[in-house]
Amino acid sequence: MAEFSGQWPPGSLTNLHSSNPQPFDWQELNQLPGIDLQQLLNTTPLAYESTQGRPAVRSAICDQYHQSLHMNEVVLTSGAQEGIFLVMQALLKAGDEVIAFTPCFEPLITVAEETGAMLKQLPLIEQTAWSIDWSALQSAMTQNTRLVVVNFPHNPTGCHLNETDWKNLLTLCEQHDCWLFSDEVFRGLEHDPGDRLPAAVDCYAKAISMGVVSKSLALPGVRLGWLSCRDQQVLRRLMAIKSHLSICQSSLDASLCEQLIPHSEVIWQRNVQLIRRNKHKIIDWLANQTDFNWQEPVAAATGFVQLKTGSAMDFARQLAEQEKLMVMPGIAFMTDVEGFRLTLGLGDEQFDYRSIRKF
Repeated sequence: MAEFSGQWPPGSLTNLHSSNPQPFDWQELNQLPGIDLQQLLNTTPLAYESTQGRPAVRSAICDQYHQSLHMNEVVLTSGAQEGIFLVMQALLKAGDEVIAFTPCFEPLITVAEETGAMLKQLPLIEQTAWSIDWSALQSAMTQNTRLVVVNFPHNPTGCHLNETDWKNLLTLCEQHDCWLFSDEVFRGLEHDPGDRLPAAVDCYAKAISMGVVSKSLALPGVRLGWLSCRDQQVLRRLMAIKSHLSICQSSLDASLCEQLIPHSEVIWQRNVQLIRRNKHKIIDWLANQTDFNWQEPVAAATGFVQLKTGSAMDFARQLAEQEKLMVMPGIAFMTDVEGFRLTLGLGDEQFDYRSIRKF
């Protein structure tokens, strides 16, 4: 992803691929009940936080995101990238079998490969709304499967699992006694809140759930995420590795999140309303297109638009060079499907999707 976007100077293109909803500004945050940003700035200590993370933040995460977890079963991270690295380093060694689905957020595969693990990449089936190929998954899982990696709500397609498929996935992991790493950074951005699934860690003893404030809470400038796990030995391993990386979170980030996480439901509602409006705009745009189609996303803040003909890489490069617009081609998400990630998270005034065209 960075290799493709790095071909153009920062700020020279209009970003149409971001996976987060339009970020909050300070004025919006100040309007949330009980938020006093000036007092927060004046009272936040500028000392080190604990490696596991501020207890009040971990407690708020348990209250808002989990059914029965204790704050001592949560480790704070500096965003999702650190969380992915910690999990892969804590669980994997050379030769371990790992199963992941494509398309996907690239580090979910590449960081696992860097441990020497053997990756089995299973394509989601785009013709059936990017569903799991259950026969392929069952064939791929063996007694040597160490880890299954999932990301639902899904990046980049915006697909999601229903409750039956979620239970089937958990059952397969339990039958093979393998770990499940569940990237849940878009949880809360289900376009229909009734589609929200419980966190994996609340359903399965060998699951690790990952969250972050940059996506569902629309705060990408606040570098705080978390890993939730019920295995104390694994938690200690996560913290030991983290002590060689970020060591701890920013105290300013921790203070802000301590106040904002209890407002998660309100923030999700704001973000989903924005996503729905943009999705309807894209549906209208696609209705008049002969070059593009998609499987309509049902969760998260992106969709994956497929090209009916031609190369997505060539299309994305031409769009950047001729229209100064940045979309992210499918190759950045470890897939051969010719398409590109398109954001659903832009502010109302920011962009007209009709400017996207085939050359």
